[in-house]
Amino acid sequence: MQNRTSKTTLGSWAKFPQNGIRGGDSPLMTYGSPVWEGAITKHKYLQKLQSALRRINIKIAKAYRRISFEASCVIAGVSPIGLVIDGKVQVCKRNHGMESSDIVCDAPLPVHEWLHPAGQVTITETNEATTYPIEIYTDGSKEASTVRVGVAIYHNKQLIKYVAIS
Repeated sequence: MQNRTSKTTLGSWAKFPQNGIRGGDSPLMTYGSPVWEGAITKHKYLQKLQSALRRINIKIAKAYRRISFEASCVIAGVSPIGLVIDGKVQVCKRNHGMESSDIVCDAPLPVHEWLHPAGQVTITETNEATTYPIEIYTDGSKEASTVRVGVAIYHNKQLIKYVAIS
């Protein structure tokens, strides 16, 4: 009987697991990672951390127990623990001057200063004699503060998927 009442008095039970990992468990798992970074290269130590994070991800995503670690990270929207640890180690080494400074880091830019992707990419044309069964067409536009995107996918000249996002 108490279990039924506790769910109603404690608030939204569905948000509980997400609050736990976002705020507390990730810093606990990565605490001191610059010191023990060498141990994470051994598969068995990384696997222990992945196993713990996988259980948390399953609770966040409300997924089946048989889901893989990588899939649980994608569904739960959590970065894999190996990447998080590598990132923290690199930041620590850079801050303390233990890493060479040949790596160039970009400062975050406001969105209105981002370069347009069309100006960055070189597109090579395909051979006109070759026919492809799948054709994908995209379009995008920006009006004031909104951006609209559309994608149409054709297979053998038949529309199979159309998505418009605004």
